[in-house]
Amino acid sequence: MHLVVATQSTWFLIGPIAWVLGKLMNVIFEAINAIGIPNIGLAIILFTMVMKALMIPLTIRQQKFSKLNTIMQPELQAIQRKYADKKDSAGMMAMNAEQKQVYAKYGTSPTGGCLQMLIQMPVLFALYQVIYHMPGYIGRLRDYYQGIANVLMKIEGWATNSDLISLAQTSSVAKAAEKFAGSDAGNYVIDMMYNFTHDKWEQFFNIFSANRASLEGAYNAVASNIDRVNNFLGIDLTMTPTQQLWPAIFIPILAGVLQWLSTKLMPMPQQNNNNDTAAGAMGSMSSSMNIIFPIMSVVFCFMFSAGIGLYWVASSGLQVLVQLFVNHYIDRVDINEMVQKNVEKANIKRVRRGQEPIKVANVTSTVRSIEEEKKREEEYKKSVALRTQESTEYYASRSTAKKGSLAEKAGMVQAYEERQKELKSGKKN
Repeated sequence: MHLVVATQSTWFLIGPIAWVLGKLMNVIFEAINAIGIPNIGLAIILFTMVMKALMIPLTIRQQKFSKLNTIMQPELQAIQRKYADKKDSAGMMAMNAEQKQVYAKYGTSPTGGCLQMLIQMPVLFALYQVIYHMPGYIGRLRDYYQGIANVLMKIEGWATNSDLISLAQTSSVAKAAEKFAGSDAGNYVIDMMYNFTHDKWEQFFNIFSANRASLEGAYNAVASNIDRVNNFLGIDLTMTPTQQLWPAIFIPILAGVLQWLSTKLMPMPQQNNNNDTAAGAMGSMSSSMNIIFPIMSVVFCFMFSAGIGLYWVASSGLQVLVQLFVNHYIDRVDINEMVQKNVEKANIKRVRRGQEPIKVANVTSTVRSIEEEKKREEEYKKSVALRTQESTEYYASRSTAKKGSLAEKAGMVQAYEERQKELKSGKKN
C-alpha cells in the first residue's frame, strides 16, 4: 500500500514541518555518507534518536501532568458524586466551577496534558512524510534517480503511455495521467521509480523496449548506489514486508513487541476500589489500548514500506528506553515541589489579570486526608454489607416455608418483629 506523494509533502501545516525535518534528515545522511556508510536505514535510526531526544522534555511534562492528575482524581470524583443528581445547567456550572478550583489549587488545568499531544501530533505526521518522501529531502538519493528520469522524459509520448500510467498508479503516483502532464512531472517520475520493485523495473524497461538500452544504461550506472542506500540488513526499505518476506517479516513482529512493551511501561491511572463508573471505563480503555496499539503496529508495518516499519521499530525501541528514564525521573520528583512551581507560575498569570494569587496546597496532607476519608467510607460500606448479610442469613434460618412464597414473606415479617423484641429486651441469640 502506498500513500499519494509528490516528492515533498504539500500537506497544510505538515509540509513546512516536514521541510525542516527533511533538512535534518539530509544532514544526517550526508554525515554518514562522509564516513562511507550511506544508508537510509541507518539515517532513519539516527534521525529517530535525535527526534526522541528533542521530545524528552515534552514527554516529561506530559507524565508530570499524569502523576498530578492521579493525585487530583479523588477530589474531582468527589465533586462529581456531589453533583451526580444535579443535571441541570446550574448544577453543571457549579460542578465545573468547583473542579476548576481543584485544578487551580494544583497549578494546572484540564488541558494541561493536551498541549504536549498537540505539539507532537503534527511532528509525528511530518516524520512519516519525510520518510515516505525520501528522495524529496535527501538530495543525493534524488540524484540517483534523476538521470533515469531525464532519459525517460526525452522519449516522445512517454507521459501519455497507458502502460506507464498503469504502472505508476501501482507505484505511489495517483492520477498519473494528470501528474505526468504537469510542470512537476519530474518529481512524480522519481516518486514512481523510488517505489519500484525489481519486477517493476523489468516492466518499466519492457514498456519502452525501443529505448530499453538507454534506460537500462542510466539505471545500471546508479543501480549499485540505489541498492546500497535502500538495503538495510538484507531488507529493501522501499518495498513492503509482504513483497519480500524474509528477513523483512521481523519488522512488523519487532514493531508489535516493542509497542506492547512501550505501552506497558507507560504510567496508567490508579484503579479505585470504589465503584466509580468513569474510572472503571478509563481503566478498561487503557487495557484495550495496550492490546490494540501493538496489533495496529503489526498490521500497518505489513501494509507500508519497510522504511516506515523500520522507523516504527526504532521509535518504539527508543521509546522503551526513554520511558524507563522518564519513569525513573518522575518517581524521584517531589510532588509538593512540583505543585509549588506550578502554582507560582499560575499566580504570575493571575496577578497580571488582576486576580488574587492562590495559596500553595500541601499535597501530601491533602492526599492523606482523602485516603483516610475513602478508607472510612469503604469500612462503612463493608459493615453495612456485613450486617445485611447477617440479617438475611438470620431470617432465612428462621423460615421453613417455600422460598419466594407468601408464607416465607409472612414468616420473615414475624421473625423481624421477634428480633426487634429480643433486641429491645437485651436478649442474645
